[in-house]
Amino acid sequence: MNFHKGDIVIIPVPFTDNKGYKLRPAVVISNETVHQTGDVMIVQITSKLKQDKLSISITNDDVTEDLPAKSYIRVHKIFVLEQRLIKGKVSSLKIAKYQELIQRINQIIE
Repeated sequence: MNFHKGDIVIIPVPFTDNKGYKLRPAVVISNETVHQTGDVMIVQITSKLKQDKLSISITNDDVTEDLPAKSYIRVHKIFVLEQRLIKGKVSSLKIAKYQELIQRINQIIE
């Protein structure tokens, strides 16, 4: 399966005891150069709002397919995952929301 910047995918997130995992959404932020390595860079999505200015709200107006719950991108929760671990794609961010995400990431790393 091919993934693109802005895709919202489902990934396994391990429990702290490593005896299982839960499936959670994340946004792909990497490009084809990274994808050619077999990896993908993703940013965590959650349904829990934190009052720390590190969340971006996502509404159904921001995505190509409706999400099951109000969601928030946690802009500082960036990690690399092997593409083979992705369980599937559920939606994509629209361009304006993806650009907002990248701007916020740039703000926290500058």
